[in-house]
Amino acid sequence: MGTELGVGASDFDLATRLATLFGCGETVAAELAAAALVRRHATGATIVHQGESCQRLMVLLEGHVRAAMVTMDGRVLQVAEHRPGDIFGGVDPSRDQAAGLTAAVPATIASFATADFFALAERHACVGVVLARAMVRQFGALTQLVSARLTLSANGRVHAELLRMAREQDGRWIRPLPVLSDLALRVQTARETVSRAVSALERRGIVQRHEEGLEIVAPARLEALIV
Repeated sequence: MGTELGVGASDFDLATRLATLFGCGETVAAELAAAALVRRHATGATIVHQGESCQRLMVLLEGHVRAAMVTMDGRVLQVAEHRPGDIFGGVDPSRDQAAGLTAAVPATIASFATADFFALAERHACVGVVLARAMVRQFGALTQLVSARLTLSANGRVHAELLRMAREQDGRWIRPLPVLSDLALRVQTARETVSRAVSALERRGIVQRHEEGLEIVAPARLEALIV
């Protein structure tokens, strides 16, 4: 369970944050804030368990949340990474959660009763547009994940993920330095495989490790290795 925040807390202007995320005016933002329950979750905290019924739709305000599922043979499969502005959780309350949600770093989440949020989306186009875009973005990310798992080698998945992570920043840097075990979980391979792949890239001068992060020295050469 997370720590519930008072909406009026001086260090947390919920209406302002929601106005920014949804691109809406003060009146709509105030309506969203009134319907929201805000909680903070510590690093490693479980937000929703796999198989649990979730009746609340969640908007990530701060932090980083991972969605992962345990397969029937006991493997852990990471299926999504949620960043601020992402919408997840009880989008369809009639279905149990296919994946569990865990805070990768301290995370602040505003949750809404699903029916209430959908009613807001029907009344206010700005809310509906953000919801639709979030769902399309997540579907695209899941499609890419499945495609990579089916078509790329383990090394190819490592190369593709490094390039994707760099492109999320400035195209050349991954800051902070990626944790190899986390990278292995994302691309569904062994940590040792990731370590060998990154070391090989370093020897070839394609990437370079620094204290502050991993530099992609030759992005085009890295992209050519995605097979």
